[in-house]
Amino acid sequence: MVTVRLEPQPMPCSARLGKRRVSAPLLIGALTLVLIGCGSVELARSNGRGSISNTALSTGQDAILSVDYKESGKLFAPGAVGLSTETKELATEDLSANHRSLVALMRLLGPAVLRVGGNSLDYSWWTSDGERAPSWATNVVTGADLVRLRDLLAATGWRAILGVDLGHFDPTRAANEARVAERILGPRLLGFEVGNEPDDYSKPWVGLRPISYSASNYLGELATYRASMEAATPGMRFYGPDLASLPSSEAWLSSIASDKGTSFTAIDVHYYPTFYNAPKGSCKGTPVPTPLALLAPEVRERENTVLRVVVGAGGLTHSETRISETNDTASCDAPGGPATSPVFASALWSFDWALRAASAGVSGLNFHGYFGRCRPEGFAPICEPGPAAAAKGQVIARPEYYGLLAARQLEGGRFVPAQLTSASPLSDLTTWATIAPTGTIKIALDNLATAGSAQSVLIPLSGYTATEQSLTAPSIAARGDVALGNAAVGYRGRWRPKLATVGHAGGSFRVTVGPASATIVTLRPEHSSG
Repeated sequence: MVTVRLEPQPMPCSARLGKRRVSAPLLIGALTLVLIGCGSVELARSNGRGSISNTALSTGQDAILSVDYKESGKLFAPGAVGLSTETKELATEDLSANHRSLVALMRLLGPAVLRVGGNSLDYSWWTSDGERAPSWATNVVTGADLVRLRDLLAATGWRAILGVDLGHFDPTRAANEARVAERILGPRLLGFEVGNEPDDYSKPWVGLRPISYSASNYLGELATYRASMEAATPGMRFYGPDLASLPSSEAWLSSIASDKGTSFTAIDVHYYPTFYNAPKGSCKGTPVPTPLALLAPEVRERENTVLRVVVGAGGLTHSETRISETNDTASCDAPGGPATSPVFASALWSFDWALRAASAGVSGLNFHGYFGRCRPEGFAPICEPGPAAAAKGQVIARPEYYGLLAARQLEGGRFVPAQLTSASPLSDLTTWATIAPTGTIKIALDNLATAGSAQSVLIPLSGYTATEQSLTAPSIAARGDVALGNAAVGYRGRWRPKLATVGHAGGSFRVTVGPASATIVTLRPEHSSG
């Protein structure tokens, strides 16, 4: 049996590179982890998968960024950066084409994919004939809710992945929902997830299955659901297993990916880089992550490990991979973290994470949140700022939205190798590059350091014109005054970035990236409008 597993405990630096044979997409991830673990190096390498994070900030010296635009890699597909929300949102008026500002903000970010699931999925009661919901149900979903969702998808150009309840086992009801959903949503329906985080069903705080519940039990239940749903709606697509955040779910993913009967359109999992427990009910309080914790090198090290595991599982099943639920902070009973979610650090993190995952081969990411009232700790990229706005159906773009919008600027191109070199060690400066079919190159530079001098970067390239747009805010803890391209995103989706021309002298373009900021450099071939 072939299994997917994490790497063993780190070896000494001198023993790590060896002559181990690995596939090209995984090699850079391995090198990234090796160089982080070995401390500062003078050469910071990137192969379209982010530069190495070192321990000190280069001050007053130029770094040189070389882009091998002739060696293209993974496609950063249009719409790869999407959103996720709770199933219980379907029963509200939040997901509505009547909310014109929501339509505008989704259009600006997409068209992409909206995943509907979350913790409320397995406590949602589907009915097509108005029958009374059982006592365990916290929300009811009907055909009218799907009609409202269809209208929103049609207005924005988005598609949806829809979840069905597995926690309360009822394959016949799931088949009925699938049949009605396909009829109502039509081509806007991308596929189905069966259950949310089944690997947590046996946990005491969930309690949907006995403690003995295993991946094998899940696969048996999934097979029953699939047979029932496919009989009702032939040819449907399934996304799964929709596991809880890696690496805790690695053993389940290994078993599922190794099973010969596994057949998902895409292997999908969840990922949250930081965690805490809010002191509520059975949840014992633990320290709340800070913005600095979200931007720490250890987060990117874990992300590289997670991506190796996920992409490896996709290789075993010959499937695409998706991070179907992600955001900055998971907690015991709160949708986000009060010190990380509503602040600018989430924009810098999401910008890097979206590009890191896509360059590794992940086909899409869905950033989770509620479209209703903005919560003080909530991680919603789009939400209602207050009662007056809610009454008007108005939503706003929160700081994280800007990171997603920045990542979207690189969609449509293929990742190409990029390499940063500096006489002094670089700190927390990640870089990614894509090239479009028109020949236009887009380079992302994300400075996750929060102190020190601005970093000057030279790009030695001729035959191009260059512009840049920066992602900035007053600090990593800022909850407002965020700008991309020196422009804010209005609640009606109005965004008018001001592109700055990058000067070319001595055969190179020069850009400067300050601490806790990012920039996107667009290089267009001369005499081209692409």
